Amino acid sequence: MTRALRAFMCFGCIVALGVGSAAAHKGSDAYLEVQQVDDSAPAARGGAAVQRDYRFTLAVSIKDLDLLLPIDANADGRVTWGEVKAALPLVLDLLNESANTESRGLLAGNQATAAKCRLDWQFDGIDRRSDGAYLRFVAQARCPAAQVLSFRYTLFREQDATHRLLVAGRVAGKDLLTTASPQQPNSLLLSPGAATGPDNATTVPGTQSSSRWSVSRDYFGLGVRHLLEGYDHLAFLLALVLPLRLSLFASVPRVLPATVAHDSAASVWWALLRTVTAFTIGHSITLMLATFGWTQASPRWVEPAIALSIGVTALLNLRAVRWIRTDALALSFGLVHGYGFAGLLLEAAAPTGLLPWALAGFNVGVEAGQLIAVSGWILLAQPLVGRIWYESAVVRGGSVVLVLLAAWWFWQRIG
Repeated sequence: MTRALRAFMCFGCIVALGVGSAAAHKGSDAYLEVQQVDDSAPAARGGAAVQRDYRFTLAVSIKDLDLLLPIDANADGRVTWGEVKAALPLVLDLLNESANTESRGLLAGNQATAAKCRLDWQFDGIDRRSDGAYLRFVAQARCPAAQVLSFRYTLFREQDATHRLLVAGRVAGKDLLTTASPQQPNSLLLSPGAATGPDNATTVPGTQSSSRWSVSRDYFGLGVRHLLEGYDHLAFLLALVLPLRLSLFASVPRVLPATVAHDSAASVWWALLRTVTAFTIGHSITLMLATFGWTQASPRWVEPAIALSIGVTALLNLRAVRWIRTDALALSFGLVHGYGFAGLLLEAAAPTGLLPWALAGFNVGVEAGQLIAVSGWILLAQPLVGRIWYESAVVRGGSVVLVLLAAWWFWQRIG
């Protein structure tokens, strides 16, 4: 038993070191806002506009750009304003070369052939987001109204397969909300252009707008990814389910935590259902409230509180408090985690008309990711759940590892 406990603790420490630098649970994202400024250069005799002006705003994480360029010049893990200023010419060269080169393009498409429809990125400041500092760039473009506006996103294609571009805005009177991956083969269609009807009037097809289904689908995928890449959310779920000896095949002897009243297999699965449902209800409430702007919470306290929730839950696995119910704990801390989930939706700046569909898809995606994570743990634990040392090595040893990891994250996030 002692040997098994030591082995499990060693493995847990290795895992903790691997994710110990996760200062926030958010994945690698960049943000693009596209706005049609106005119709310009109208045709003769009061005709429809033949050109349109667009404004693009791009925000890219400094830590992500450091994968491509030496932003952190002295490699000390801290990027200063001086290092950012020194690297800006290289960043702008990269973006502007990419913006107008089909083979290496950050943004490329049919408009790349028109000189006035090319993007010339300019530095516009630094944004502070939930997962760190972002460099903000702006570009203007004047494009023919009849021309297809399609962009190809390939930034970080070789460096990060999980990276995503979150796109929002309004083009040709239609709300735009979608995502793009550097690996996807097709360009991202922003506007299909205009068509000339029989009366020589210029009309704009509506197919460039984001449909409710496509928004829900895209944000469902983001929700799944957000949960499965969120080490702190996964750690909290693990802390909740560790004391439950969930067997798929037969009832096994177990030592119950104080919060579970019966030792039957049915009661264990019922405890799992209550706990996971309570966590779902909790984070769904604050996710909705924060997304619609009915309440606000600063990442300055949300991120440390998420780390604290992991530590407290793991400590209760080591020393149970009889009057604290696991499902009530999951509900309470779920309210905190919901603010963490809301960060991505808020920073994506979804148009008001599409926001409910993005929220619905994202929330269902988070639940799907949660189901995958819990199911994965149950399957992983099956060879171990009947062992006599399971309680001491897996439950108690795993809880100790989670306490140490939570303390490390808490210290990082208040620093």
